[in-house]
Amino acid sequence: LKEIQEGVITTLLNVEWQTGGSGKITPVAILEPVDIEGAIVARATLNNIAYIEALDLEIGCQVRVIRSGEIIPKIVERVD
Repeated sequence: LKEIQEGVITTLLNVEWQTGGSGKITPVAILEPVDIEGAIVARATLNNIAYIEALDLEIGCQVRVIRSGEIIPKIVERVD
C-alpha cells in the first residue's frame, strides 16, 4: 500500500503551453515557488486539458503539490 504524500500548498499563478521533443503540446502550471523536500518547485506538468478540468484548476487557486516519485512535481488537488 502506497502512502499518500502530504504535499505542499501553493498558488497556481499561470498555465503555459510547452512543446515536447515529440511535438506534443503539454500544459505546465506556473506556481508560487515552494520548497518540497529540499527542492524549490515553481512548475508542474498538468498532462492535458482533461486533467486540468478534473481538478477544477483556475489561475489564482490554491493547489497541493507533491514530488511524484520524489522527482517530478505534480499537482494532486485543488485546495479551497
